[in-house]
Order: sequence, then structure tokens, then C-alpha cells
Amino acid sequence: MTGGIDETATFLDAIRRGDRKGAFEVIDDALDRGFALHYVHNRIITPALREVGRLWQEDIMTVAEEHLASGIAQAAMHRAFERTFHWKDRQTPRIVAACAPGEQHCIGLKMVCDLLELDGWDAIYLGASVPVEGLIDLVREKNPDAVGISATIDPHIPRVQEVIDALRSADLKKRPFVVVGGRAFLTDPSLGARVGADLTATDGESAVKMLDRAVRGA
Repeated sequence: MTGGIDETATFLDAIRRGDRKGAFEVIDDALDRGFALHYVHNRIITPALREVGRLWQEDIMTVAEEHLASGIAQAAMHRAFERTFHWKDRQTPRIVAACAPGEQHCIGLKMVCDLLELDGWDAIYLGASVPVEGLIDLVREKNPDAVGISATIDPHIPRVQEVIDALRSADLKKRPFVVVGGRAFLTDPSLGARVGADLTATDGESAVKMLDRAVRGA
């Protein structure tokens, strides 16, 4: 099977125009041709959203247009997940996943959680800008095997470290693996370790593989 740049361009054009039906048709076509969810994430939705971000930064798209495009992309993600997800009847590891305090960009984190769910994980997705205290309380309650923290821009890195420091010092039943990811970590491979994380993920597929090895020994 081969995909191509045309489907990314078509998806980008659809979300820019506010064409939900057109965006869904691109995703449906990829899935109908047998491509996996990580392909849809990495080869269609993510590059389209990066281009949306670039167009917004260069004032080619307005804030309202960027929000419209992002909203349709998230709806397409949900559609792809519902089409591919099947419950697995086995004991599953658990992850609590949140964006660092102040971080509003949560689509990439949701992609990771969707892929983990497909892999049999219980992924507790908390979304954007989660306060440190609330996150620690939930980790204490849910006792996860791993905690995921996402940050897109460099100014939020100190908040990631604040979360990790709080996790390390908290009175927890067990020490969860801490995985970090997001655009802020892509340009500096050592940054995750420097803020105290156990693992740094470059995309959803790598996050699943690393967490499976760390938690399941797979």
C-alpha cells in the first residue's frame, strides 16, 4: 500500500475551508485502504496541522480560521479512532496523560492516548493545562504505571519539570514511568532526561513502543 502527499494536501485544504465532510473522506479512504491509525496521525493529520500552525504564525490564517481547522482535525481523529478501536479482554497497564500547566496544545497528546488504547492500555487523558496539584491527586487515586506530560513551546518546560519533581516527591503507591513529548522536546533529544523524565517520545508510535518495553517488557 502506498499513500502520498496528495492526501495530506487534500486534508489540509478541507480543514482550511471548514469542510468536515471532505476531511472525513480523506481519513475514511486511508482506513479503507488498510492504513493503520498511526499512519493517519503521522502522515495526514500531523503534517496538515503543522502547516496550519505555520500559516497562523505568518498571519496568513486568522485565529478563528486556525481554531476551525484544528476542530475539524480533532473530529477526524475521533472518527478514525472509533473506526479502528476494539476492546481487548485482558488486564491492561494504565497511563495518566496531561499537558503541562499553561500548555493549551493537546492534539498530539490525544493521538498518543488513542494509540495506547488501541494497544490495550487504559489511557486516562486529561487534556490541556492541568494544574500540578490536581494531577498528583489523580495519580495517587488511579495508581498508573506511567504518566505522560506534553509541552509544545519552550516556556512551558519549567512547568514540565515542576510536574516531574512533584511526582518524584509525592507519596505514591508505586513510582510511575514518566514519559514526555511534544514539539518542545523534538529539537533537543537530551531535554527529557534533563527535566527528570524516564522516556522521551518523538511521536505516538514511538511512545507506545517505549512504554510497552518499560511496563510490559514487550
